[in-house]
Amino acid sequence: MKKLFLEKITYTMRYFIQCCQTLLALTIFMSLPTLAYTLSPTTMTLRDSGSESSRFMQLVNKATEPAAIQFNIYEHSKDPDGKAIRGRDASDQFIIYPHQVIMMPGDEVSVQVVWVGESILDIEQAFTLLSRQIPIPREVTVQPDSADKLILDIRFLMNYEGRVYITPLGAKADIITTSVNQVSGTSSPEIIEIIFENQGTAHISMSNMSLVFVPLDSAGVQLKEQSIAIDVAKIPAMRSHLLAGGKRRLLIPRPEGLQTGQFDVILSQ
Repeated sequence: MKKLFLEKITYTMRYFIQCCQTLLALTIFMSLPTLAYTLSPTTMTLRDSGSESSRFMQLVNKATEPAAIQFNIYEHSKDPDGKAIRGRDASDQFIIYPHQVIMMPGDEVSVQVVWVGESILDIEQAFTLLSRQIPIPREVTVQPDSADKLILDIRFLMNYEGRVYITPLGAKADIITTSVNQVSGTSSPEIIEIIFENQGTAHISMSNMSLVFVPLDSAGVQLKEQSIAIDVAKIPAMRSHLLAGGKRRLLIPRPEGLQTGQFDVILSQ
């Protein structure tokens, strides 16, 4: 009898917890659209000098409550696998005005980003612009008959992470394939490691490019009629943006139909 009683309590607790989880999920789903503010554009390209070294962003508060926003900017880089790395604070190289802003519901605010760093660059520099929503203290009214009840005050804060590129006039990308290796192992199909390097002076997106696998004969001559092309955008987990001076390591299965032996890999637009 005692065991049956405990089982009923356990079932009741589980049911209560599931109901609370469902209610919280519904609350989150219904609240997010009303809590959002928007920022555009999230990617900007500035020149290292002249009138094009400044641009404006537009903030719009679509929430039903005031929103406090703060901007921070950091150096940006990527590791060979394409993972973003946030570097040191770069606020000494920019003027962001206003740096902080409080918007009432429906407000629209223009924010200016100005490059004040080195005026003559040899190579493009990349930065991460972080737009961070700051909580605004608010008073929670407690009714006299609910003083002994639990009160949840849940708020969702939204952050945007954008990119700012400082691009010298005439800068352009130049991607080459530095190495192609067939990774040893027992996996099937065989895994191919490809390393690209952007030896140019500007970043580039490879999303509209293709990887072309060109078999070689015994003398090292390309057999172009037997080439196999793969769209970069269709490669799983591919991070297509390659910064100036950066490298990208790519691991993909050996394409079906590619003959055994040596081959070249070419990036084609």
